[in-house]
Amino acid sequence: MIIYINGKFLTQRLTGVQRYALEITKALIKLGVQIKIIVPTTVNISALDIPEELFVKVNGFKNTLLWEQFSVSNYLRSKKEYVLLSLCNMSTLYNRNQIICIHDMAFAANPSWFHWAFSRYYNFMIPRLVRKAKKILTVSEFSKKEIGQRLGVPAKLVSVVYNAPSEKFKCADIKDLVWDKGDYFLFVGSFDPRKNLSILLELFSLKEFSNQKLIIIGGRSRSFKGVELSLPVNVEIKENCNDDELANLYRESKALINCSLYEGFGLPIIEAMASGCPLILSDIEVFREVAGSRATYFKPNSIHSLRTAFRNFLKKNSDIHQGDIIKNYEQSLTYTWEKSSQVLLNLINSV
Repeated sequence: MIIYINGKFLTQRLTGVQRYALEITKALIKLGVQIKIIVPTTVNISALDIPEELFVKVNGFKNTLLWEQFSVSNYLRSKKEYVLLSLCNMSTLYNRNQIICIHDMAFAANPSWFHWAFSRYYNFMIPRLVRKAKKILTVSEFSKKEIGQRLGVPAKLVSVVYNAPSEKFKCADIKDLVWDKGDYFLFVGSFDPRKNLSILLELFSLKEFSNQKLIIIGGRSRSFKGVELSLPVNVEIKENCNDDELANLYRESKALINCSLYEGFGLPIIEAMASGCPLILSDIEVFREVAGSRATYFKPNSIHSLRTAFRNFLKKNSDIHQGDIIKNYEQSLTYTWEKSSQVLLNLINSV
């Protein structure tokens, strides 16, 4: 049997969802699975760290949404003994022999976070796709529960295939963890409303914390409504940061601060844990699932709660910080792309 991977994600900017798809694809290749990656003809496959012979360039619509809906299904129409694997929330309505990964239900939880066209498209497509798919994947137990509650999908049809830290973000050993941290805190994520970045900027604009520095790694997404950012002098934005730079920033940061209102997983959290970076996190269910008790939590809708959590973090002694870093690092080792791809492969074989 051939696994055809929907490669539309390779036309998009690399954020958490696209990284998930790319890492799962690479891990399946390492397992020796017979795969083919279907991509539009415009994708530059030579720039990717994947053997070129695994790609199938499919001509058709220039618009990637139409290409995904019609060109992919047309190509597969004559194929036998295959499954179509779509790893980035969306797929074609014209194929029943498929498995789809839905990362979260944010578009249903709060449509106002998104551009109206994106919200309407997802709210139209996702319920129909889950009725057609042979199996649904997601990235956390929290998202599995959300899919069940919001779409009425039986739990037995939804399987959790976790995110994991990429190799660049993993410290090779506990002895390689950095204890002498830099002079900054770190935020990693896109500039969209559910990331709740405005409350973090409010924190760093307070006179009390004017001597603390924040580095923001991220960019804007066309899917989400824009967020106007007014930066305090102690906040810096880096929009074009490669993985090597990000890995170093994680390792030497005082802490990753994530103030999201809603997430399906929160990939930067597990990357930070693997890098030896402490955590200051909004107290939402999925972050508790991923990070457990070794983080400083706050209510994401309360600047008072965030300020108190930040003060408490700054007051922690070095032994507590080091203990949290070690425990989080050890916990991160239980999340691997190899393990996740094997769970996925077992699932594919079962259907």
